[in-house]
Amino acid sequence: MLAFIVSATTLFARPRLNDLTIQVVLSPNGDAHITEIRQMDIDSEGTECYIVLGNLNGSSVNDLQVSDESGTVYENVGSWDIDRSRSWKTSKCGIVTKRDGYELCWGLGDSGNRTYTTSYVVTNLLRGYSDADGFNYMFVAEGIEPRPSHVKVTIMPEGMDTNPMDVDSTAVIFSDANSAIWGFRYRGDVRFENGTIVAESSEPFTNGSAMIVMARFNKGLFSPSVINDTAFEQVKERAFEGSDYTYEGSDSDDTFILLVLAVCLFLFPLLLFLGYLFYMWRSRKKVMKDLLWYRDIPANGNLQWANDVQNAYKYFTTDYNNLLSACVLKLIDMGAITIDKSLDNRGKTVQQFVIHDLPERDQQPRLMQLVHEIFQKAAGDDTVLEPKELKTWMKKSYNQSTTDSFIQTLHTRSSIYQFRKQREEVRQLFGLKKFLKEFSLLDERHVQEVSLWKDYMIYATLFGIADQVIKDMKKINPDYFNMDQVAQQMADDLTLPTIYSTLHSSTTRATVSKAEREARASGRGGSVSWGGGGGFSGGGFGGGVR
Repeated sequence: MLAFIVSATTLFARPRLNDLTIQVVLSPNGDAHITEIRQMDIDSEGTECYIVLGNLNGSSVNDLQVSDESGTVYENVGSWDIDRSRSWKTSKCGIVTKRDGYELCWGLGDSGNRTYTTSYVVTNLLRGYSDADGFNYMFVAEGIEPRPSHVKVTIMPEGMDTNPMDVDSTAVIFSDANSAIWGFRYRGDVRFENGTIVAESSEPFTNGSAMIVMARFNKGLFSPSVINDTAFEQVKERAFEGSDYTYEGSDSDDTFILLVLAVCLFLFPLLLFLGYLFYMWRSRKKVMKDLLWYRDIPANGNLQWANDVQNAYKYFTTDYNNLLSACVLKLIDMGAITIDKSLDNRGKTVQQFVIHDLPERDQQPRLMQLVHEIFQKAAGDDTVLEPKELKTWMKKSYNQSTTDSFIQTLHTRSSIYQFRKQREEVRQLFGLKKFLKEFSLLDERHVQEVSLWKDYMIYATLFGIADQVIKDMKKINPDYFNMDQVAQQMADDLTLPTIYSTLHSSTTRATVSKAEREARASGRGGSVSWGGGGGFSGGGFGGGVR
């Protein structure tokens, strides 16, 4: 019992690193003045703290200073002997020079709650490249023991270190307008904050954790002493390997195009806006002139084409929710989804969405294939799709490739210009919409299109007028929905909205998630990547207490 108590007490009392705060001040020449503050619980274990700095690629480390919570400034003894006693190392610091870098060391001193402040300079941490200036640096090494519970790194230009909120108007301010940032190997985020770059962990470090920050700066913010012949894009490409950032390659062409557009919009905003309105008005007028009913299904029933036409002929807004709802109805009409009744655990009758194979899959539009694929995978082996299964499946990160493909396929870009050679087909689509809107004017004795009623329900859903059209259908032919079970299911205003709303909300979340990943991949900050970060300088493996 005594042995157990002693061992448990010893385990609990091991050194702990509660908080690690790092401030990095970048000089115009690329040198970095780094200050690290460690809030620790120290016991009798070990004799010293140390920081591992390797992979420096020609940079050097100097001006080491250490102090503690009492204000005591430690004596810098120069070359450090790690084998000296704890009492000798008290209030002393020094550097161990190794083949591949340095170890910055200082004595632990007394046990208890301790705060150590360590400052040093890493020369040429930031370097120049042919297309930008920047760095990819490991500020906290992998394998540090004890592992920190919280880490925050703040990177700022020289001049902001005295008071970040009170700087001269000519001082450099970091933002997504002149900088790009990425983070690797920790759980947390990297962001722009009050003109600085902040990388912060959201969870305690675990096995494999480190903190790597990569930053890219526009030319002119710094005057680095070291200029590399290579492009920073190569540094970025290597760091992205194995990460969950999406590599987009050089954006120089896009930047040029955006610059030209910005100039044009600045010079001619009113003319462009008025010209756009006139063009839209004239195009809509030509299409709608003398528009007649169209009772057939245009463009071979291509729902996405029909939705693109609708979006193109709107002045400002676009809509994709009705398209998704129409796709679900189409899958029911094709037999790829059936709605079966069963008893739940309480003996209550419930409706289940059962997913079947998609008929003639290869001949179906890509969007229909993807919607069905998502439903089928979310349903699992029992083929019964529950709303919560769909929501969970679309949220999981390892399904991102499928959801991203779905989002990209769904949100097609369309303009009136691209339909200039399809005027007749466009008129047929709007003629069908006119026909469905005026469906109540039909006389039951002259209804010839009952075989198309399921298609009409699909297109009424696409047009956003399904409630009205189904109501008119039931007035004209009330027996139709009793005789056709599929049509009855398609017209169900109680069950289907559950799947509609789940698909719409999940799609919205997936769209936002995709946009966030694209933004963070472009360097605007956000959550960091656990993998990647290759080619970094600094850091290495180890550090902490020994």
